[in-house]
Parts: sequence; C-alpha cells; structure tokens
Amino acid sequence: MTPPAEPDTQRIPVRYWIWLFGAAVSLLGDLTMTFAIGWSASQHGGRTAGLVLLVAAAPRAALLLIGGAVGDRYGAPKVLLASCTAMFLLTLALVPATLAVGEPVWLLLATALVVGVIDAFFLPSARSMPRLLVPPEQVPRALASFQVTGVVFAVTGTAVGGVLVSWSGLTAASGFDALTFGVMIVVLLVLREPAPEQTGPRTGMFRSIADGIRMAFGRPLTRALLITMTVAAGLLMPLDALLLPLLARAHGWDASTAGLLVASRSLGVGVIALRILTRGAFPRPGMFAAFGLLLAGVGLLGLSVLDPLPLTIAAGVVSGIGVGTFTGHVLPLLMNSVEREYQSRLQSVVVLCQSLALVVMNPVLGTFADVPSVGITGVCLGIGVASVLLGLIALTRPVLRNAAVA
Repeated sequence: MTPPAEPDTQRIPVRYWIWLFGAAVSLLGDLTMTFAIGWSASQHGGRTAGLVLLVAAAPRAALLLIGGAVGDRYGAPKVLLASCTAMFLLTLALVPATLAVGEPVWLLLATALVVGVIDAFFLPSARSMPRLLVPPEQVPRALASFQVTGVVFAVTGTAVGGVLVSWSGLTAASGFDALTFGVMIVVLLVLREPAPEQTGPRTGMFRSIADGIRMAFGRPLTRALLITMTVAAGLLMPLDALLLPLLARAHGWDASTAGLLVASRSLGVGVIALRILTRGAFPRPGMFAAFGLLLAGVGLLGLSVLDPLPLTIAAGVVSGIGVGTFTGHVLPLLMNSVEREYQSRLQSVVVLCQSLALVVMNPVLGTFADVPSVGITGVCLGIGVASVLLGLIALTRPVLRNAAVA
C-alpha cells in the first residue's frame, strides 16, 4: 500500500484518541503487574514461573470464544467496562493480601487464575476497538499509534515495574495497576453514552461462536495469518514475562536491570510502529511480516550468545524491531480480512490461538531453562532458530507473500 496523504491521518476520529489514552494508561499498569508477577514467580525457578503463566493462560483459553461472542453481542465498550472494573477490584485487593502474607506461590497462582478469567472477556473487546473506531484504510496507522504510545508506556512501565518491585514487590505493583485501571474506567464512562457500539445479531451463543470460528478459518488469508501468528506467539510471547527475567537472573542482574532489558525489546517495536504511523505500512505487508520474523530470530540469537549488558540490550532492540515489523503488518491484514460485526469473535480466536501456544510453550520453555545442559541461553538460541525458520516458511506461502491491506 502507498502511504496515506496527510488528510487521511486527520480523519482518525477523536473518539479513538480518547480511547487510546485510556488504553495506554491501562497498558502501563498491566506491564508493571505482568513484570511483577513474572519476577516474583522467577524466584521459585523456571518450572514454577512457567506454571504460574500456565494457570493464567488456561482459563483464558477456555473462555475466550465466549468472551468474543459476548463482545460482539453486547458491544465492546460495555464488556471492557465490566472487565476493567473486575481488574480494578482484584488489584486493589492484592495490596492488603500481599502485605499480610507476602508473595507465596499459592497467591501467585490464584492471582494468575483470576486474571486469566478476566482477560478472556477483556482482550477480544479491547483488541477489536481500533477496527470499530476507525475506517479500514486507517487501521494500520491506528494500530501503529497504539504501538508508539504503548512503547512509551511500555518502556516507562517496565522501568516503573523494576523500581516498584525493588521497593515493595507485588504490593506496590498491584496498587499502581489498580490506579491505572481506575483511569481506564473513567475513560470508558466518558465514551459510554454516545459510543458507536457494534453489536451482533441475537443468535444463540453457541451458534454465534461457531459462526466466528467458521469465519476465521474458512478464509485462506485469515487462516494463514492465524496459523503464522499462533506459532510466532509460542516462540516470542514468553519473552517478557518468562524468558527475559530468567535471562537476567542467569546473568546476576537485579529487577531494575531486567526491566531495562524488557524495555529494550519494546523500544525496538516502537521504532517500526513510529515508521508506520508517520509514513504508512511498507508495501506488500505480508512479505515484510515474514522478514520481521527473520529479524526477531537474529535478535534472539544475539540474546543467547552476548554477555555484556549493552550488547544484550542491543540484541533486545533488534528482536523488538523484528517483532514490531511482524505485528505491525500482520494485525492490520487480519483485522481487515473480516467484517466489523465479527471483530470481537475474530480477536477471541486470535487470543485463543496465542493462549494455547502459551499453555504449551511456557511450561516447556521454563522446564528447558532449568536443564543444566540447555539453560536459558540455549532456550533463546532455539527460539531464534525456530523464528528464522518460521519466517522462511511464511515467505514461501503466496497467500501471505502477496497479501495487501484493504
């Protein structure tokens, strides 16, 4: 696609920017909380850390299709408001709980379980909002604006997470997360009255779910994108919450340094997102998405072999540029491959596929990280090689290689 002219950028509705503000603030709290849980779990070893993340992913995977159908039926803003309220109450309750009992494994597991249930309803609606608030030709830039804003908050969030965890562990992170969800609730209430909600037909719940699944896997481009994203999720999504904290511990670094390492990956994502926001997506987005997987693999290879902190951070940036190139081109293709009334159900299928990949890969990667002959550096090496292979395979698929937005 050719970069849109300047007037196109101005046609992104104001309502989207209001929503983006609330979503970015909420992301700041989410990243802080995710880092805090991952760091707290990593002190118990790779197997325990993988188990905690598994407990979060399993209920999310089990309920996502229902969450997507509910989002399309009742409207994403309403479902988001209910989900954010539930997360606000959970994180607020964690403050006195952690003060009373500390950070035992059982509390981490219970927190992960409740977060997984809430996420099943929150994620499909949240991820459908850009497609519901902007016209199709503006989806790449809208998503890029979220990524750019998200990177600023992600770098801040991981830095804040490192400071908060070093200061007062999960207690401080929970209180901060509750504050950010409070901001998101206010934003959703502001948008609530005139919100242009996209609600689906009043069919039965199971029929609605079945229609969404048929839509997702019945179209060649959508099916190919889903398969590629699922494999990529299993390889790349465990980085921030599981692998990078374990890598930091293997190097003897503290929580603040681990947060800096996570932030370096987010910074790489932001470089590509900023390019898409200012100049539009690259031509032939399917091909560039595959190139992004190749670059992410190169960055992971660097993480596996480089020891000095500056070089490790540089490798994290490279891996983030690859991830940003992949997601910045795949997500608009996926959103525009189906109609608006299917967006929450499509996103529920996407997140379900990613969650199933995490259900498998988090315990596997955590276990391999504890094997002396493999270790966390061996895990990063294996993921890097697999990411490169996935990118090469994607380049051989014409439906992906020749795909175009809208």
